[in-house]
Amino acid sequence: MTGKLTLSLDKSVVEKAKKYATQRNVSLSKLVEFFFSSLTTDAKGKNVAISPITAALSGMVASKKICEKDVLAQALIEKHL
Repeated sequence: MTGKLTLSLDKSVVEKAKKYATQRNVSLSKLVEFFFSSLTTDAKGKNVAISPITAALSGMVASKKICEKDVLAQALIEKHL
């Protein structure tokens, strides 16, 4: 079942959102639906669908394995030397 929602937003935000949605082949309504859905999921993250924004950003940052102990050790060395 669908419902209607009227929003008042700055024109520049609307234009940017329309462009974003068009570039990702998703309707603006669906984009807003994904956004609100992500805000209202439970803390455990059950049944969380990946939003178009998350999907678009996935893999953009190179994954670099970092040893947390090494980072902590380096921070302590820098702090105390």
